[in-house]
Amino acid sequence: MTQGNHSLTDRIKNIVVAWLISSLLFGLLAIFVYVQQKDAAKQSVQAASELIRLELDTQLRNIDRFLKQAEQLNQACDGRTISLMREQVFVNPALSEIGIVDQSGRLLCNSFGRLDPAVQTTEPIKQPGLRYHGPIITDFLQVPAFVLARTRSDGFEVNALLPTSWLSDTLDITRHKNLAFIALLDGETGVPIFLRGQYTLPLGEVIFPMRDEMEFEGGFDDGTQKYIFARPLAALPQLTIMVASDAKQLSTIKPVWLLTLLLLYCASLVGLTMLLNYYDRRVLSSRALLLGAISRQELFNVYQPLVDATTREVVGVEVLIRWQHPLEGELSPAYFIPEAERDGSIQELSVYQIEKALSELRAIVQSRRNFKVSFNVNGYLLTCPDYLQMLHQANELIPQLTIELTERDVLSQAQIHSVLQSLVEQGVEIAIDDFGTGYSGLHYLQSFPIDLLKIDQTFVASIGMDNLQSPVLNAVIEMANKLDKKLIAEGVETAHQAEYLSRQGVTIHQGWYYYKAMPIHELKQIC
Repeated sequence: MTQGNHSLTDRIKNIVVAWLISSLLFGLLAIFVYVQQKDAAKQSVQAASELIRLELDTQLRNIDRFLKQAEQLNQACDGRTISLMREQVFVNPALSEIGIVDQSGRLLCNSFGRLDPAVQTTEPIKQPGLRYHGPIITDFLQVPAFVLARTRSDGFEVNALLPTSWLSDTLDITRHKNLAFIALLDGETGVPIFLRGQYTLPLGEVIFPMRDEMEFEGGFDDGTQKYIFARPLAALPQLTIMVASDAKQLSTIKPVWLLTLLLLYCASLVGLTMLLNYYDRRVLSSRALLLGAISRQELFNVYQPLVDATTREVVGVEVLIRWQHPLEGELSPAYFIPEAERDGSIQELSVYQIEKALSELRAIVQSRRNFKVSFNVNGYLLTCPDYLQMLHQANELIPQLTIELTERDVLSQAQIHSVLQSLVEQGVEIAIDDFGTGYSGLHYLQSFPIDLLKIDQTFVASIGMDNLQSPVLNAVIEMANKLDKKLIAEGVETAHQAEYLSRQGVTIHQGWYYYKAMPIHELKQIC
């Protein structure tokens, strides 16, 4: 596949991935908005119910306060009694009339004056507490009214008439948005005392008698879905305020939210696509840079000699790679190997390194068949057929070919066990680089076909120093001897370190005490 097609495919892939992620985020956000809006709609219904209940309770408490004081009213309906009742009607806008009824149910007088003869009404209920009945048509005003009453200790009743016009204003459904109905109900039977809107009750739900606050969302007997909130009045618990809203008002997302969600979705889709494309361009650009450097032969090998400390003879090399960058100058592997591992160009780079080494070392290895040549390999490369084929070609020219893996590569990729075994059968030596700094143990050293351990330079540096690494070095050497593993010491920088390691039986050294990594022409001078 060409790079252009690869780039196009990646862009299409990025758009699809961004679309999927954006759709998921859009769905989650839409659910969140739906839930929040539904809760807000329910709270709006509850707020309307509470506002109406508060207005009713306030007025009923004021009226009941007067009715509790009605023991002072003279049943003979003298002038002072009429004046007190008339004054109460004037100061309380919810009242249209106040009357006194005797034990037999005869209305003796009202706030308009004494009745002669008395008008027969319903006999008072001989029980304490505030109660209601009605609505009725008043004789004087000829308007529907709602009656509140209290029975006095002498059996007389004082009642107060609330015109339905006042209730109509208090329960005005037009003052509130999106309500299906507002009802003042008898809490025992559910019969509406006063109603605004189309009253209906839940299907299959027994909600009366109602003693406490309740809410319900579901199907109603008019075939609709509704949400209701109901709560008894505090001043008169026999009465309940019920407010309802159509369920569609709860579940419909407002246009402004739909527009906001759509804009967020588009922004997330564009943003994610740009981010993914930027990442791919970065990867592709780094890959293109490295592949371009390979084609221009800006990458070159240097060779770190392996020295036999007993003879000072160079017995092999570790092949390292550098980049002669046209702008940055010479770059060490730390600047480009991690990027190559991320973008996949590590395979091309490693194949190039081996090809370069085979060309440069050909004369040395042909004249010295025991000359060791070592390459650093990560676990990913051991899964690449092209790289493994190149290792096979290198092994045909270099009898003492070694590959160095880190402990992490060995332990994190158990599937490479068979690959390593195959390489060993071909004659390739397997080494663990920086041994002791990872997390391998005897189990892995015995399970994997490992021939050589390279002692990490941090342990070599501890020689002659009293620190935590000092005893570890001796332990590593002892363990290698017991497991019959060969050892190479890295980072040897002083004569004292070299002598100590030699006394411990570690005779192959690598480090600046002997040589630094060098280009091929310098290596040929010492070999």
